Amino acid sequence: MTPGDDEFAEVARQALRSGDGNSALDALGWWELLAHLDDPEARAAVFALPRAQGRELANSTALGALMAQPYLDVLGGQPGSLVAAVTRRSVQRGHVFVVVGDTTGRRVLVDRPGEGATVVDAADVDLQRVEVPGRLSVHEASIDRASGPVTLGDAACTGPRARSTVLGRVAIALEVLGAAEGAVALALEHARAREQFGQPIGAFQAVRHLLAWATTDCTAIERVTAEAVALGAAAPPRYGDIAKALAGRNGRRACERALQVLGAIGFTAEHDHHHFHGRVLTLDALLGTSARLTRELGAWWREQHGEVQMASAMLLAP
Repeated sequence: MTPGDDEFAEVARQALRSGDGNSALDALGWWELLAHLDDPEARAAVFALPRAQGRELANSTALGALMAQPYLDVLGGQPGSLVAAVTRRSVQRGHVFVVVGDTTGRRVLVDRPGEGATVVDAADVDLQRVEVPGRLSVHEASIDRASGPVTLGDAACTGPRARSTVLGRVAIALEVLGAAEGAVALALEHARAREQFGQPIGAFQAVRHLLAWATTDCTAIERVTAEAVALGAAAPPRYGDIAKALAGRNGRRACERALQVLGAIGFTAEHDHHHFHGRVLTLDALLGTSARLTRELGAWWREQHGEVQMASAMLLAP
């Protein structure tokens, strides 16, 4: 990210600390930026928000609003007025639709591949709260197929659906990054304050290695997501999948290493580590887990007769 992006991220963090997530986005003028995702500066500002949200353990409908924007480009309407339900694959129930954040006063879009997209008022959606750590507001959404007509046919959904998925996966990767950075920051603080044998535990080589590896995990997420945001619609095929797969794996790994540094205190309910760690795990489950996406990417490369190792041109696109 550029210095300007870092500045916006810091402003976003301050706004999110002040109260309700959606109100903070109002104050930032974030919704208006959604209509200008083709502009590099606006796009960078839009994607600075999820990272700040993960770092502050904040809630908003930003993810769903961002994913809904490609549909609004076709349907028309004000940015932020429509929130897309996010899919999660369940072994027992197939695709489950999840709404993140408070949707009061907005409309909810559910896109069922093969059928098309349905838009209904949030008040007409049956929302069942899912209790997860991470201070994340998550609800499973049920919309009766008879409760609303198909607003956009399946053929017309093809383009918006693909773009929505990419935007959602990059945004989730960035929120995972913010939460992982929060977990590592707690471990660093603990390593400086906790003493053993008369010195801070951060002086011990084993602890320093854990913190270095965790920081490296976060840096890798930062680089791949920064590239995805910079490239925008010009990103190579499946780049959003790569960003989310790497974020899910590295985010979990960074949290696990941070927990090793924290020791027993990190397991307590009073400590914030489980909120950062839990948020990473919950976000990894949305729009494809890192394990699933990695398998799918491997199968895709085999089908494309690609090399086992990804071509460097894919990762270093200008």
